[in-house]
Amino acid sequence: MKKLLLINVLLASLTVSGYSAACTEPAKPDEFPDPATAVTAQMVKANNEVKAYVKAMEEYLSCAGMSRGEQNRAVKELEAYAESFNKLIREFKARG
Repeated sequence: MKKLLLINVLLASLTVSGYSAACTEPAKPDEFPDPATAVTAQMVKANNEVKAYVKAMEEYLSCAGMSRGEQNRAVKELEAYAESFNKLIREFKARG
């Protein structure tokens, strides 16, 4: 009986610690390349980094336990971040 209880406690602690480690806010990618001077490879790399960040933030927001207001603010910030990158993409494409 004690072994069973100990195993359950151990499994529960591993699950909780794994859950909290998986629910950490991701870091934003570094600065974007300058669309006036960037080459295609740089913009593709930045695009992939932004997509990965947005996906990671969506996962974070689903498990972070934020209030509705905090979550709405975080979503608006994420949308503004993505739009700022989209603006750079449009500038880059207009250059070509």
